[in-house]
Amino acid sequence: MKALIFDSGPIISMAMNNLLWLLKKLKAEFKGDFYITPTVKEEVVDRPLNSKRFKYESMQVMKELKDGTLSVYSSEQLRNKTLELLTLANNIFFVENNNMKIVQYAEMEVLAACILSNSNAIVIDERTTRHLVENPERIKNILENKLHTKIFVKKDNLDNFSKLVKGIKVIRSLELVVIAYEKGFFNEYVPDIKNARKNLLDGLLWGVKLNGCSVTAEEIERIITLEGG
Repeated sequence: MKALIFDSGPIISMAMNNLLWLLKKLKAEFKGDFYITPTVKEEVVDRPLNSKRFKYESMQVMKELKDGTLSVYSSEQLRNKTLELLTLANNIFFVENNNMKIVQYAEMEVLAACILSNSNAIVIDERTTRHLVENPERIKNILENKLHTKIFVKKDNLDNFSKLVKGIKVIRSLELVVIAYEKGFFNEYVPDIKNARKNLLDGLLWGVKLNGCSVTAEEIERIITLEGG
């Protein structure tokens, strides 16, 4: 299936930056499906709809669902696959014989949906899940630097988890914004100021960073330089 499975983070980031309109354009370029999972829907629609602070953002996401830009992925196997991934992931890293719970149900549900649907990639801004898929050793280093203690890895669980997620690509909202910028989707927003395109891209990238996307200031500067800003 040609599809992307979205975590809540990128949806929230795009909503907070008034960028949800990009999804329709990106989907047309991608020529595939954009899915969220039931738990992600709960996080970006159902729960905030009953709040005061994020009610309007949830209504924006509801419109994308109504218009068919986003769909909710469903499978009878989704819960069992999610729990399998969740159990493995949270029993990989140990400190003083205690397992470290490093991921939440929603993130693993996104991975599970990707596996079950044989989709192209997940779209997720959360750093730990991205590292767990791409470079688990980095999590160990981060934890040891943060806790100033030795972290032990249960290799069997890590190997089993890595086999399940092998081949899954991870995309951040940052990459979606850069693709949209390269496609010219923001051309009408280029201001009549000095270094206009550089300032536009800088504003876009810092917007997603400040709303939860895991990206460093140095990475933002590299992207701006590569894009000719």
